Amino acid sequence: MLSLYLSMLETEHEQKRMTEVYESHKKTCLYVAKSVLGDDDWLAEDAVHNTFMGLIEKKELLLLPDHSLKALLLAVVKRKAIDLFRQKTRHATDNLDDIESIPSPEESIEVMISSSDDFQKLTERLSALDEPHRSILQLKYFSELSNTKIGEYLGITNRQVETQLYNAKLKLRKNYYACYPGDEKGRSM
Repeated sequence: MLSLYLSMLETEHEQKRMTEVYESHKKTCLYVAKSVLGDDDWLAEDAVHNTFMGLIEKKELLLLPDHSLKALLLAVVKRKAIDLFRQKTRHATDNLDDIESIPSPEESIEVMISSSDDFQKLTERLSALDEPHRSILQLKYFSELSNTKIGEYLGITNRQVETQLYNAKLKLRKNYYACYPGDEKGRSM
């Protein structure tokens, strides 16, 4: 697959970066896809393939730092796997519309957000944040790292992680409602 992806890129720099990203993150992306899709290896491979194809379509994302790109890839592959799971289930049942409207208690917040109308708005506002705020939110909510792991990764204490997460959520909330003032219906993030 890597040769297919490389053939779609124009410059040697893009090809080199794509090779690094693919080799570094393919297994983790596949693991995330399988965690959603279970034993369906074909669909898991499709989710990973669709994720890397999306990365090629938006090749400016290759310029992101590795930790941010990894968080983004894992979030995207998870959404792609969920979409494939829903398509597969839709073909298997006739009443899935009724089932989909009831979120299961096991669903993570990312799944609920990705199925809502607000997801696109939220991701736009997240990408507009400065790097430190965006990174810590991506590590916490897309990579699903614990505060301890985030602290180890960033070289800061748990208390500093909590403070930075709080400030990042405040900034995201402020940024979101500044752009979408009609969405304030008493929601909290």
